[in-house]
Amino acid sequence: MSGIVKKATVVLLVLAGLYFMPLFVTDVADDQGMVWKAPFGVSFDKMTDNSVVFTSWRSAYALGRDAENAVHAYEEEGCYGNTYFYDEVHDVSIYGHGEESGFPGSVVYYYEPGNICSGWTLDDEIAWPFGDPDDAYTGLTKETSLEQGWLVIEDGDCLNIPVYNDFSRMVKQGVFCYLRTVIFEGNTHRIVDIQLCEDGHFRVIRCDETSCEEEEYIRLNDFEEADGSKPVYVYQENSALAEPELLFTVK
Repeated sequence: MSGIVKKATVVLLVLAGLYFMPLFVTDVADDQGMVWKAPFGVSFDKMTDNSVVFTSWRSAYALGRDAENAVHAYEEEGCYGNTYFYDEVHDVSIYGHGEESGFPGSVVYYYEPGNICSGWTLDDEIAWPFGDPDDAYTGLTKETSLEQGWLVIEDGDCLNIPVYNDFSRMVKQGVFCYLRTVIFEGNTHRIVDIQLCEDGHFRVIRCDETSCEEEEYIRLNDFEEADGSKPVYVYQENSALAEPELLFTVK
């Protein structure tokens, strides 16, 4: 009888160790057959637009310790004051994880699509741009925009052309730079942010009273027209047949 008790005790100790103790990182396939680095003893559950969830019978403490090691298996990058772990296979930047105990328990990775740090530079004037345009939109006025040194266009006329000329010159020189343009039209306004990134792409964010949209382009031009105005175009393709997309006109 004592032998059975000893064996049962050993089994219980092993199970308790597996439940409570951090162990190691393993590969776990999702429903598309793509592999994630994840804690031992988890199974893929689901994906959302900004997270991937695994379930497990292990404790939240053990999952959390192993999840910390798991995300560090990816490429660590620092930008915009945060640390990200870029998973090239899934093309996502993991910025955190969370765990819950239970039967089953769960561990979730939180991420943003793409490589968030692509185009990051250590030049503070570029790396720390003007803040989220969505946050700046509410209550914005022509006077405050001019005070901030942003390009201001009112009813088609540019009020501070030298701001754009400085940006245009830096673009032509290949200097990583950032321009915020606020366009006032009657009683409405919109924001257009342009950033020339380290990889040579142009990151463009456009905001109006309802939403913000972000796109990447590979080319920008602002050839001067006969009347002296400069339409600012961006292109998603680098060919003679590429369709230009007008952001605004400086005149």
